[in-house]
Amino acid sequence: MDLGTTTFSLTPLWRFGSSPVEVFEQIARAGCGPAIEVIGHQTWRGFPGLDPADERDWHEAVDRLGLRPAALGVYTDLYRHPGRALTEDEAYDELLPQLETAARLGFPVVRATLGMTPGLLRRAVAAAEKHDVVLTLEIQGTTAPDAPAVLDVLRTESAHLGFTLDFSLSTPELPASLGTALLRLGLPGDAVDAVYRARFRMGEALGIVAGDPMATMLVAGVLGRCGRTRPGDWAHVLPAVRHAHAKFWDPDLSSIEEPHRAWMSALAAAGYDGAVVSEWGGHELLDRADADPVELTRAHLGLLREPAVTA
Repeated sequence: MDLGTTTFSLTPLWRFGSSPVEVFEQIARAGCGPAIEVIGHQTWRGFPGLDPADERDWHEAVDRLGLRPAALGVYTDLYRHPGRALTEDEAYDELLPQLETAARLGFPVVRATLGMTPGLLRRAVAAAEKHDVVLTLEIQGTTAPDAPAVLDVLRTESAHLGFTLDFSLSTPELPASLGTALLRLGLPGDAVDAVYRARFRMGEALGIVAGDPMATMLVAGVLGRCGRTRPGDWAHVLPAVRHAHAKFWDPDLSSIEEPHRAWMSALAAAGYDGAVVSEWGGHELLDRADADPVELTRAHLGLLREPAVTA
């Protein structure tokens, strides 16, 4: 398996003005490659339309730094127009140029959001085949192994379609970083304790923070990406995995050691030989002073490089 990182983990660098090339250089310098997932809209202004200079800079950086393009993260904003969802034609028109750009930049895999309508999925797969990229839809957090959207992908037979598997499917406990963020928002300590006692019961946790929009957004966002399944629950899906995220939240890596090693072991047993990229989501909850995203990514990749344990 190819290990590396996603540029999403380094969001604090973007916030403080780093250029794309500077971010790529930090990834390489810290040994956080060679695989790299790039988030298109985060990285390049005007994406999927790229300035020719940006495109040249990307290809030059890949060659100079020894990075391997693993996946390009793309999005279709279904609610771009207030009050209504995009039509299937509009969603396809938004996705198509992103697939074309991925192919031009040398990405073999495109990571998109799970839940396309069957009609859009068929059209997207045909476009992926035309441009010789693999379209992957991400399964993460509370997604169920028998979710209709998962089964739709499994039923669509194409070498150009698969999944991005996110290790957040197995989350042993709520991240400590969530409590830090809620306290900084001004939520009383006893309310924060109650959120943790609620554990993964979304309705109960949201009831505790009701009336505080920011706290509600944080709790819903984190709990929705904290799953309780195990690798064995996904045995029927693993052969269709084409990309993987090793998602974590806290600077203290101890809570994710067992589930991450279990996922690495399960992927290896399924014959997976693609990329596994470290994905740190804690920058959504913590201040820059709380953790260095580059050093944290390096430490996490050190964990992933250790011998895997049996799931």
